[in-house]
Amino acid sequence: MFAGGSMAYLVVVLGVALAVSLGAVAVLNGRLRGAQNDLRDKELEHQVVMDRLKENEYRLRAIIESEPECVKLQAADGTVLEINPAGLRLVDADVPQDIVGRKIYTVVAPEYIDFYRENMRRVFSGESAIYVFKALTLKGKTAWMETHAVPLRDARGTIYALLGITRDITERKQSEEQTRRHATELARVARLSTMGEMATGIAHELNQPLSAIANFARGCIRRVRVGDMKPEELVAPLQEVCQQAERAGDMLRHVRNFVRKSEVAMKPSDINQLVRSVVKFTELEVRQQDARLNLDLDANLPRVQADGIMIEQVIGNMVRNAAEAMVEADSADREVTIRTRPLHSGVEVEIRDTGPGIDGSVIDQVFDQFFTTKQEGVGMGLSISRSIIESHGGCVRAESGRNGGATFRFTLQASEQKETKREQADCIRH
Repeated sequence: MFAGGSMAYLVVVLGVALAVSLGAVAVLNGRLRGAQNDLRDKELEHQVVMDRLKENEYRLRAIIESEPECVKLQAADGTVLEINPAGLRLVDADVPQDIVGRKIYTVVAPEYIDFYRENMRRVFSGESAIYVFKALTLKGKTAWMETHAVPLRDARGTIYALLGITRDITERKQSEEQTRRHATELARVARLSTMGEMATGIAHELNQPLSAIANFARGCIRRVRVGDMKPEELVAPLQEVCQQAERAGDMLRHVRNFVRKSEVAMKPSDINQLVRSVVKFTELEVRQQDARLNLDLDANLPRVQADGIMIEQVIGNMVRNAAEAMVEADSADREVTIRTRPLHSGVEVEIRDTGPGIDGSVIDQVFDQFFTTKQEGVGMGLSISRSIIESHGGCVRAESGRNGGATFRFTLQASEQKETKREQADCIRH
């Protein structure tokens, strides 16, 4: 009887265990089905995301391929990774394989390769850059191009490529060059006109060293003929002859440089030296008009990027205008002061006179072409001066003092620098 009871108890225990196991299996099956459903839902969501990404990529690629300007991706070593059809046309490539996988330097003019590399380095260091360079297409055509480049980063923020948008600016460069040449020719015509006005003064000043040379030479000849002097006594007068000849030669060389036809030669220049050079051929003219020419030159100025002859033309024109204005107004005290001072990005040159000043009703017109207050003026001097200064990246303005006197100021950039926004804002162009 006890044995029968144990058997029944065992059966009950086994039944309970089986029921529990079946329940656990059912729960596990339910969880498995739930996990499978979740996985299927996630796969569907992932597929939807992938479809959207592919759709966005397709749209982006369609936009890039239809973009009328060159869009390209470049690696850090200059290898072209991708380029759109407009880019292929820009470099005269027939198929993508002509340029994709090759270095971009194959279409950069040799003299611009180092410049191009430096801008690429800037982009791969995290900067955005805009640079203009000369290109040689795959078919040998020369063109000017402008690239706007930005760095591309992956999900970790690492820069892996350069994205560049490049356009052909050859026509713009040619137009700028034509305008520059036109301005240069106008400036030369103005210099020739100026030299015509200065001819009398120059002839008078040349007459002084030539007369001195003749007098010293005659004196030496006379004493040699008389025979009452030793040879070493001729050294001093002959040295004076040499000095006067050099003075005349320097004057003629400067006049020849001033009127010569030449291309703009931008180079680092000493503005104070340019001012002193102008004084050499304007001081006599100023003195003949009973005026004084004073210099107030700052000794600690940076060198400026300029064409010296053209800047001399601007200064000389302003000095002569000041002297003539004081003569026409019959000013009692006639004084012209040239002052230089440093700016954050370059220098400022100031030409101030003690004349009648400029009427407030016309001060905004003094730099306009053909505007003049002189009876026989043509109104081109200040207009050309403004063109010259602006072509140098500077600005020019005119002011009139409350108690008379006119002031002209212009700025020039220091070598390898540009004007600050604040200084550009302070520059009132008329």
